[in-house]
Amino acid sequence: MLKSFTKNIFLREKYDFQTLEGINSIKIPNYKPLQGMNSPVNNVEYILQKKATEHKKNGRMDLAIACLRKANEIFPHSNFSWPENDYMRLVEYLKFDRQFEEAKIEEQKIKELFAQFNKEQEAYNTKMISEVYGNTDIVSTNETYFVCEECAKYIKRYFSVSGNSKKYPKLPEYLLHKSEKHKYCSITLYPVLDDISLPTWDYKGDFIKYCNRPFVDERTKEQKAIFEKDVKEKEEMAKDKEFYDLLFEKAPEIAPKSFGGYRQMKASNSENYKKLLLTAEKLLGYNFYAN
Repeated sequence: MLKSFTKNIFLREKYDFQTLEGINSIKIPNYKPLQGMNSPVNNVEYILQKKATEHKKNGRMDLAIACLRKANEIFPHSNFSWPENDYMRLVEYLKFDRQFEEAKIEEQKIKELFAQFNKEQEAYNTKMISEVYGNTDIVSTNETYFVCEECAKYIKRYFSVSGNSKKYPKLPEYLLHKSEKHKYCSITLYPVLDDISLPTWDYKGDFIKYCNRPFVDERTKEQKAIFEKDVKEKEEMAKDKEFYDLLFEKAPEIAPKSFGGYRQMKASNSENYKKLLLTAEKLLGYNFYAN
């Protein structure tokens, strides 16, 4: 712990995070792979994100945005897999600084970057399935009930990727690819050695028959309700964020100070919230939530 803390302090002193010139001059590091449970807290992109928060609190949005631009430049070269949300912090800071056009440009770049990441991941998955464990043709799906009605039909089974197996059903093609339609589903695939690998989930009766059981949604009412509730909450959150961003850009005089504040207003359905919706509808010329 002390060693990690000391290294973090050293990095903070090594780089100049207090000027645009210093931030922009930071070069992409040549990282070694992270070992075991190590985290990226000593990575310069991690420190840049922390510094961005500090600069924003101090009213230096130019430095905060520069830190996040540099972090986004380093992320793809990191030894840690940074999620899209971390990239999107730059977009949120640009919006906060009322650089809306620039925010749209950066958001599009990030969406295109992750679309490419997804294609590369799909290619890797296909290669892994076809090559790992001696070119096995058999893959297993996981045990999960956090899936839609369609994906639920395919959990807890062995499949043949090629469809040539006489023991197992052919793997549905769409399970190999990420899809907007199934973005909330957590179904995964992993290669197995038939007659050697043991399933990681429980089953009843003959294993081959179990894998070929009717393709129906076996989730309970409670499991379906949990999934549907989570999807609804995520979609509502996205809709609310879209509305808040629109208000912040087009009608800053009535927009709450933060998205969190807006969500609290909406959750309480306060009189101020009702007035906000009426005022927004007049200013925008339409009812956002009716669309």
